Amino acid sequence: MRRIIALICAVPVLAAAAAVTGTAAATDGLVPSPAASPPLGDEYYTATDLRRGLLDVANLPEGYTVDGEDAGRISMVDTDACLVSGYSEFGPSGSIEITAVRRAFRNADGSRLAIQLLAYGPEAVPGWIGRTAEPPTTCPVVTGEGYTIRNTRLPLPDVGLPAAGMVRISRYEQGVPSRRHSAVTGWGPVVVTIEETRTSERNQARFGDIVKAAARHVKKIADGPSLDDLKRGLLTLAELPTGFRVVADDTVATRAVLTEHDCDGTLRRFGDERPAVRRTFARGAATVTVAVGINADASGIIGAMGSRVGECPTTAAGTVAAPPAISTDMTVGGIVYQDEPPRLRGITVYREVISDVRVTMTDGIDLAEAEEIRESALRATWNVYR
Repeated sequence: MRRIIALICAVPVLAAAAAVTGTAAATDGLVPSPAASPPLGDEYYTATDLRRGLLDVANLPEGYTVDGEDAGRISMVDTDACLVSGYSEFGPSGSIEITAVRRAFRNADGSRLAIQLLAYGPEAVPGWIGRTAEPPTTCPVVTGEGYTIRNTRLPLPDVGLPAAGMVRISRYEQGVPSRRHSAVTGWGPVVVTIEETRTSERNQARFGDIVKAAARHVKKIADGPSLDDLKRGLLTLAELPTGFRVVADDTVATRAVLTEHDCDGTLRRFGDERPAVRRTFARGAATVTVAVGINADASGIIGAMGSRVGECPTTAAGTVAAPPAISTDMTVGGIVYQDEPPRLRGITVYREVISDVRVTMTDGIDLAEAEEIRESALRATWNVYR
């Protein structure tokens, strides 16, 4: 297994751990450079975050099917609705890169719908709304290149968030007019654009309902990763030594998982009642359990583990030691319970996610291999946001 998170050499700690495990992780006396967590793309939300705020077919009126989806970092060309070229389109040029997701739909009546969420920043939503609200007044008629374009206001009652809508009807010379409905709304740093093309006046009320649904749904981003997202942060058999098997896949409240004893043996609980996903593996008497949930009082559980190691290594709850330190830019904590057999535990905090991995060191699992498993669990948390 390729080690992307190396161990810092700490002789006194390793010696204490070796006393109960019979081995120690080798570091050759080198202090490694910190391993950086993967880039997130921007300071607001990742594409995985944004997808939670996208509408799906189940949230739309009847007749729609998905017609494609995109996500990633894009450059925006902010075109002018007072020009023939169009309004709020995206292109390959531009100096501003933002994280965005887009889902397209088609309706049985021939219309095309596109919904986009952009992690643009907390000051962006009013500007976008203004640029949509202004053209019906500033340039109700646009002509050029053989086109005549009429921009009119599209009423959007009861959206629930600040919003603006526009109807854009374009006609090339004596051809058939083409109608487009556009709307912009937003929540926090997220701009939501909704556009329907090849549409008709009879679909205007339906479009208003879609805008209302989009305004409600964008707030789903605040719910944090779903259980399916969290499951991507669990270890798999491919990341463990050979011979392990899955013995349990379940959910448990973070409050039931994130516990630690004080020096007098009193059990303290951290976290809350939100569900965390959990998976348990076994090979003989050796076990690996990893739970991944939404970060709730991570500093409390990490602080409690650190206090127990530093202030009360021998307690009513048993003898403990610190594990070898992990060099990383993520928030981590660890402890070795020097029971019989000994157990290693590691906590990783990455954005909204907390991961808790526990390894029972017996039947061929020594401290070095337990640390390998701990590092694999750390790396797995990155998958929650992919």
